[in-house]
Amino acid sequence: MRLRAIAVSLALAAGLVPAGASATQEITDQDAYGRITSSEVVLGNSAVERRWRAGALVTTLLRDKRTDLLLAPDHSDFSLILGGERLPSGALVLTGVRVEAVGGGGVRARFSLLAPGVAGIERTVEVYPGIAGFRSATRIDSLVPVALSGYTLDEVAAGPDPAATIQAFRAGSDWRSGDGWDPVSLGDPHKGDWRASASADAGAALEGPGEWLSLAWPGDRSLFMVSERRDYASSRMSYDGSVARAVVDLSRDVIYLGPLESDGHAENPGAGPARVRALLPGKPVALEPVFTGFGTDGDDEPWQHFRALERGLTYPRAVTFNTNGVDDNRISTGAKDDVDFARFQSLLAAAREMGVETFVFDDGWQATSGDWCADSAACPEPRAPRFPPRFPDPDFSAVREALRGDPDDPSDDVALGLWMTPMEFNPASAAFRANPQWTCAPVGGAAALLSAAQPDDGSNEAGMGVWNPEALGVDPDSGAPARLIDYVEGRIRRAIEVYGATYFKFDFLVWLDCAGAEPVDLYGYHDSFLAMIDRLRAAHPEVTFQIDETNDYRLFPFESVARGPSWFQNGTPGSEQLLHNLWDLAPYVPGFSIGQHALSGAGDLAARGVDYLMAVALGSHVTFWTDIDTAFSPDQRAQVKRWTDFYKANRERLATFAYPLLADPTERGWTALQPWNPETGRGFLLAYRQAASNATQTIPLRGMAEGRSFRLTARDPANVSASDLGLYSSAELRKGIEVTVGAQYGYAIIEIAPEA
Repeated sequence: MRLRAIAVSLALAAGLVPAGASATQEITDQDAYGRITSSEVVLGNSAVERRWRAGALVTTLLRDKRTDLLLAPDHSDFSLILGGERLPSGALVLTGVRVEAVGGGGVRARFSLLAPGVAGIERTVEVYPGIAGFRSATRIDSLVPVALSGYTLDEVAAGPDPAATIQAFRAGSDWRSGDGWDPVSLGDPHKGDWRASASADAGAALEGPGEWLSLAWPGDRSLFMVSERRDYASSRMSYDGSVARAVVDLSRDVIYLGPLESDGHAENPGAGPARVRALLPGKPVALEPVFTGFGTDGDDEPWQHFRALERGLTYPRAVTFNTNGVDDNRISTGAKDDVDFARFQSLLAAAREMGVETFVFDDGWQATSGDWCADSAACPEPRAPRFPPRFPDPDFSAVREALRGDPDDPSDDVALGLWMTPMEFNPASAAFRANPQWTCAPVGGAAALLSAAQPDDGSNEAGMGVWNPEALGVDPDSGAPARLIDYVEGRIRRAIEVYGATYFKFDFLVWLDCAGAEPVDLYGYHDSFLAMIDRLRAAHPEVTFQIDETNDYRLFPFESVARGPSWFQNGTPGSEQLLHNLWDLAPYVPGFSIGQHALSGAGDLAARGVDYLMAVALGSHVTFWTDIDTAFSPDQRAQVKRWTDFYKANRERLATFAYPLLADPTERGWTALQPWNPETGRGFLLAYRQAASNATQTIPLRGMAEGRSFRLTARDPANVSASDLGLYSSAELRKGIEVTVGAQYGYAIIEIAPEA
């Protein structure tokens, strides 16, 4: 009782309403509201409502007001397994709660809890105007050293009637290709496509790896959970015939091998712990967020999640060029590209002709990973004078001047982007020489030795040593004490504030266990990096942070998507594979986050042409990454610009939430995507005939509200044409419209707008 009294006193000092207090607190923001009374806590909006007991974190009611789906679960919201003991939220001491406004619109309930003698816990639940769901997050502040072996992100007692479906999302396109990937495996290697589905009959239990759980009732009513967590073996979803859970079972994790996943995968195949997470006093741990929402049907679920996800995405969805493919080993020997200042000027002129908005320097720009200054006489490459300086100055002054373009034409400006390996270093860097203790022992040191022994080989040219984010050292410039992750953040801020960079592609990421004076496990490694990204996003919301997801289990799917675009597809696969990536991940992962090359496959380009391949690229994060100054003629670049102009004029309705239609593109028949806003009734139909023999195809549309009329307009950026196709009702569009494409590997782009 004394501990409870102390906790309540602290809650009062923090402005929280203690559990069971007679005070009432209420707040509204548009249609979102939060209310605290002596008997309950309520959070809701015009679409949904959730209620809790006043004296314990136990949900007593969940309701979808749109379908009258009412769940009265009387169930704990989450549970933690601390020190081997499962602690449901209802068994924790609720010391206080308050409701407050959320930046950008909405209301948050903030619950303060206590596991006496073990940990303080904060649970936040947010609701946003008009969105049918709740985003929840949990933070643990341990009072004593304790092992966390698992937890649930959210739990809902849904009863015995619904049919369950789990969606699991996979990254790793550097090795994953259907059945072509055959690693040595301990446990499930998760082979197959980017998305795997599992389902069960109504009332039957279902459990397995995944990030999305749907429970469906008859009459187009559903409850769903989305775990904003990476694709680890420990990321799981569960419905036991009564309760739905977003589960994190750390005992499933063993090790993640980064690029070596192409050869081997290891996870715990069954019972028995492989890992726990050590929680230490003074080091709070934020668990991954979860979105729990309602759907009026299967099409509405991903739309509601997308609306919540998009709230935090402030970066421009720019047309980009990356120098990765400009590499004939002319001024380098390994992975570094061949772009110096002279070649940059040539590429920049071509990029302007193509309508590129952001010019991204790939790995050749930096003298040394770890110091991150432009390769120049003032910041020389370690192998100089063998390789002369690439740029006139170390902070891109000359580059910035060239990017500014015509002072009388702001549209001529091009933004600066940089490839970086923020968690890797070249052993020749000043940062490493001053701070060898910053290395992630033992793996990072071994990788650094390999880079030093073979400095001209592959990625070693950039540097493959691995940092420990929590290791202590000194800033090599100022001499001030610094954690490694703070030093890295400072270098990224320098690139933004001094170099003028507004776009970063982060690569070579892998979460490791680091030994030494400041040990960190793979979970803490990941969290340290992610916290840095979130600080940078908060300080610079205009900057794009792209994560290369082609390797390992980095942040894909939703940790990555919630922060910026992915680089998803290396190599030069054919157009059917590029379409498949978008089609297979839709409607769960928005196309604007899927980064893949445009016009890079020479054979595909020769066979299909610029116009078809640009039509394929419309729904993605458009990036060019070949030698655009020599591979394309001025006429071809002008042809591309007609497409990028169309994309930029319509990007909010093209590279966005989309429904997949017809068949998988890898079947090479008719396929389609429907970028769409179900609320405004605006979007496009992007249809692709591929190798189909039939010139006309009926295509049913999705997400069409009842009783509306829509005007359809055929658009062709290739010749900047538009033609009216007439008015259609919702029912007609759901049944299907006939689309004719005269030639194989042709396309149809149809704009859809509501008739006033």
